[in-house]
Amino acid sequence: MKKILVLAAMAMACAGFAETKIATVNVVDLVKAHPNHEANRTLLKSTADDYRAKMDAKQADAKKIMEEAKKLNEEWQNPMISASKKQELQKKLEGLQQKMMAAQQALRKDDQRYQEDLSELESRLLKIETNDVRAKIAEWAKANGYSLVIDSTMCGYADAKLDATAEIVKLLTAKKSDKAEKKDEGK
Repeated sequence: MKKILVLAAMAMACAGFAETKIATVNVVDLVKAHPNHEANRTLLKSTADDYRAKMDAKQADAKKIMEEAKKLNEEWQNPMISASKKQELQKKLEGLQQKMMAAQQALRKDDQRYQEDLSELESRLLKIETNDVRAKIAEWAKANGYSLVIDSTMCGYADAKLDATAEIVKLLTAKKSDKAEKKDEGK
């Protein structure tokens, strides 16, 4: 933010020497208006749903192990079974206990990995959208003779007349429409 304010101050200082045009934009609104924003949100949600389904399946497997152990434990507690049968059941219970601990550890590890994967995917998609937005801001600024375009959410005050967000949104959405028209013309 300090860099932006310093740049703005420098731009104001240079205004006496040359005509400096300044505009503001709301980058958050521009990212939300990005043509791929909704598709990216849908991709994130479906990926999260896929991960949740995988985790639910693994939890169901762990639950089966617990149910099996519960049945074996009930059988083990039966006073009518022989000592050799009790030893056999004890070994099975210990094996199930180890299996359960391994399943729980795998669940925690997978959940952590899935969360990291989702976070990485979200970051990559946001970076792509943000880079596209910055490119459109630069394109608009150069085409319209602006020397400085500041994110309005990063400055204390900016006159509403300086806001170019709507114009940049038109550029962002035109990009998608133009491609669709060119595709249709090629047919």
